[in-house]
Amino acid sequence: MIDYPKLKGLMAERGLTVVALAHILGVSRQTASDKVNGNTKITLTEAQTIAKALHMDKEERDSVFFKNFVKQEAT
Repeated sequence: MIDYPKLKGLMAERGLTVVALAHILGVSRQTASDKVNGNTKITLTEAQTIAKALHMDKEERDSVFFKNFVKQEAT
């Protein structure tokens, strides 16, 4: 499951607009908006592209795109 609020927060924090994301993914602005709002699925390739565009490290990427699949370390 994707953590959409976290994804949108990172986009805002790092200045990546939906229009810019659409260009990076090669899709329409509406399609990019649908993807970041959870209305359309984000493919693995798209997740990798978004992570690269947002300069996410592995931990950040996994916490956004693989939220329910990553084992959480005990703190």
